[in-house]
Amino acid sequence: MKSMGTGKQVIVIVGISIVATILSAVFHPKRPALYRVSSPEELRWQIQPTEIAALSRDAEILWVDAREREKFEVDHMPGAILLNLGEWGDLMFQHMDTLQGAFERPVVVYCDTESCGKSQEVAKRLRELLGLDPVHVLKGDWRELIPPPES
Repeated sequence: MKSMGTGKQVIVIVGISIVATILSAVFHPKRPALYRVSSPEELRWQIQPTEIAALSRDAEILWVDAREREKFEVDHMPGAILLNLGEWGDLMFQHMDTLQGAFERPVVVYCDTESCGKSQEVAKRLRELLGLDPVHVLKGDWRELIPPPES
């Protein structure tokens, strides 16, 4: 029987190792969860609900709701304007005076959940297209910031 050459043996061992690694990554019961890592640019603009009080001490916040109209009409932050991606052009025109008045104010964009990408995109557009700065993205539930109704 003829023996396998050293080069072929290395290729077979590396191939088996790669297959074992892939199978382990897919089927291992204690594999780490895969998740999206935020870019430094996204992290720079994130703000937690606990940081809102400090932000609102210096100036009144302009709240921008990036959700769909139906959800906005059911409930939203008091004083918030609706500015979503689906109606971007119409809503920009409708809220132009408010947005132009926000050059001296902090802006906070929110949507339904912490992982909602709509608020990231709306905030990015406000920074790039209108030159607003700062435009923060709320990471967390906006409902935490509404005071409970008095009984």
